[in-house]
Amino acid sequence: MSTAFLVALLTAVLAFALYANLSEEVPRMCALGIVILCFVLDLVLAPWPIQAMVLLAVLIGSKKLMPSISARS
Repeated sequence: MSTAFLVALLTAVLAFALYANLSEEVPRMCALGIVILCFVLDLVLAPWPIQAMVLLAVLIGSKKLMPSISARS
């Protein structure tokens, strides 16, 4: 795994911990923005097996969440 991936992952985890423990709104939104930015960066920097697992989870989850077209008729 690349060092940049691990640094972004650690930053996201720490920012989420801050988000969970802060009580004021502005710092919480800043921490949440850092979490979202690091999550996107982690998806780009992740090794391909992790990217494949995320893609598979999205495909399986979307099939379970979306109602089938034949059920509407």
